[in-house]
Amino acid sequence: MKLINRDADYAVKALLTVARRGDETVPVTALTAELGLPRPYLRKIMQTLGREGIVRSAKGRGGGFALARPAARIAVADVIRAFQGPVSLHDCLFKKKLCPDVATCPLRKSIGRLERKLVRDLEALSIASILKEKAGRPAARTEGGQP
Repeated sequence: MKLINRDADYAVKALLTVARRGDETVPVTALTAELGLPRPYLRKIMQTLGREGIVRSAKGRGGGFALARPAARIAVADVIRAFQGPVSLHDCLFKKKLCPDVATCPLRKSIGRLERKLVRDLEALSIASILKEKAGRPAARTEGGQP
């Protein structure tokens, strides 16, 4: 089970890159260079974020992408939903058919509680909070103890 697919993962990384630049419009070339992604793939991700109102784009010279709202108001849950739909940990075996055990299924109730907590946590996790957490970490060390 994957909670976050590749597109959503790269979208969060792209948003972190854009958010670090503040109000500056970040050119696609800078994003592709920093993230190491092919331009068409990154453009697809950014277009999805634009349709969802998470980023805004500017075309032409000086164009690129900027956040459409403050980083503190962009939840990881918003990004996951943009690429994957609702956050869900469990799909019932019966899919759209009504399960005969729906009222008493202990797994359904337990998974439902976990799912609600996960959604709350993902709603609380913003692009700004990830940046803040990352900034508070000590620099990674290489062999020999040098940063």
